[in-house]
Amino acid sequence: MFYNYVAYTLEDGLIKGQIEADTEGEARGEVVRLGYKVLRIRPSRSIPGLEEMFPSLFKVGTGQLVRFSRQLATMARGGSSLQRALEMLEGETNNRVMRRVLGSVRKTIDQGGSLSSAFALFPKVFSTRYTSVVEVGEHTGNLAASLEQLADALEREHEAVQKFKRTMMMPAFTMGASIAMLVLMMTVMLPPLLEAFESRGTDVPLITQIAMAIVGGIQSNLIYIGSAILIFGVTIAAVRRIPSTKYALHLMMTRLPVFGELLVTKEMAQFSRTNAMLLEAGVPLARSLPLAISGCKNLALLRAFNAGEESLMSGHGFASAVGRYPVMPRLWVELVSVGEENNVMGKTLSDLATSYEKEVDNRLSSLISMLEPASTIVVGGVVLFMALSMFLPIYSGMEDLG
Repeated sequence: MFYNYVAYTLEDGLIKGQIEADTEGEARGEVVRLGYKVLRIRPSRSIPGLEEMFPSLFKVGTGQLVRFSRQLATMARGGSSLQRALEMLEGETNNRVMRRVLGSVRKTIDQGGSLSSAFALFPKVFSTRYTSVVEVGEHTGNLAASLEQLADALEREHEAVQKFKRTMMMPAFTMGASIAMLVLMMTVMLPPLLEAFESRGTDVPLITQIAMAIVGGIQSNLIYIGSAILIFGVTIAAVRRIPSTKYALHLMMTRLPVFGELLVTKEMAQFSRTNAMLLEAGVPLARSLPLAISGCKNLALLRAFNAGEESLMSGHGFASAVGRYPVMPRLWVELVSVGEENNVMGKTLSDLATSYEKEVDNRLSSLISMLEPASTIVVGGVVLFMALSMFLPIYSGMEDLG
């Protein structure tokens, strides 16, 4: 960040300038070190950059973080110093945010800070889990292995998300195109055609009358429909801010027929994988649990995990406390209890994570295999409705003319 300052010296009098620093205190210190007496210092006002205006376009993606982790692990294993490795990676990356972050990380290390403490300054890029594993790798001397472990975990998560996006792209595009064509037909193509037939006294088929009645009803009540949608959205947003209502909503989501099981399986896979990775890296269970729990998004599962953490901290078992919540899978609780008793928690969670990740893939594949024919049927119904609404009045008109 840049700061404008006004200072003076006995020899030169008033001096105005600009200096770059992280905070106002650092900027003031830099000006004093130049031999000036500070009169005023203020942040420089400038037009925000593109990355500040459009943060979603310039964020560091998971794929970039995986590539960075593997490259840094390779350089660390090859004996390269952190400063040199970070400098090379900074020059190699095309992402503006990543380049700026790596520059700040290098600066922190040059000033005597650790790599994990430098990463902790950028929580939007390096998560708490990432920073903790790197810290353990620094303390144990296995930084390269820790980075490889992080890269593997991030890559698995990234591939799952990308697979879901790829498989859903075609049904979503087909449905969107069909709805757009239906709206275009109802608002642009059919009205003049119907006016022509009505002027000739030709009967309009029932399906076309239904279609135009629907369109007419929507057009005449557009303000009321928009207001209802707006009120509904505001109500849902307000209700979700109430903790008890939000918890009930999340609990209901876990009990949905198909999506509920998929949601629970995904959360259990992520929790198990994160905890197993941290335990294998040398993080104690008392510290790995809150890090793994912080990644849980569902409040019903989160309440169960928090109860298990409190029980563990008070000297009782983790699995026994978690098992009191019906939302938790019974098999997962039993296996974790066995791993806890035999002091093989990390291995048990790693096996569970692998099993649940495969189950998530299978459930996603099954869901997608159902969505594809369902979307085809819906699109076929829309096309049939459009064809009948368009061609039946034309056919009827031609018969009347004949």
